[in-house]
Amino acid sequence: MRFPKKQLKKLGILFLNFVLLYGLLRLIITLAERTGHLWIYYAGTILYGAAVVALFVAFFILNGFTLNRVEFLPEDLPAKWSGERKADFLARLPENRERAKRLLFVLLPLVVTLLISYIELSFFK
Repeated sequence: MRFPKKQLKKLGILFLNFVLLYGLLRLIITLAERTGHLWIYYAGTILYGAAVVALFVAFFILNGFTLNRVEFLPEDLPAKWSGERKADFLARLPENRERAKRLLFVLLPLVVTLLISYIELSFFK
């Protein structure tokens, strides 16, 4: 089975982002261990967690306040919105969804990094 070049590029970007984010977290952990300052580890993991939350909220908003790819009709939008606001929202939605897709290239590796860190902490140390 052959992957098209576009899909291989996406997988490569995801893998590279994972390697960078995981490497940075391991650097933070190693730095905390060698210096004996646990606050470095706590600060690093809190920053990673805050980044996950912020990126998820940004993804949710850019994706049209939904987690799926359902196309909206003007009738689906709040009734209190004016017709102009509904048209503007629907016109910007495809561009915003493209931005949301690009956020996933950082969000997914970040979630996997934290998941692996949690598994290491829970089961191997």
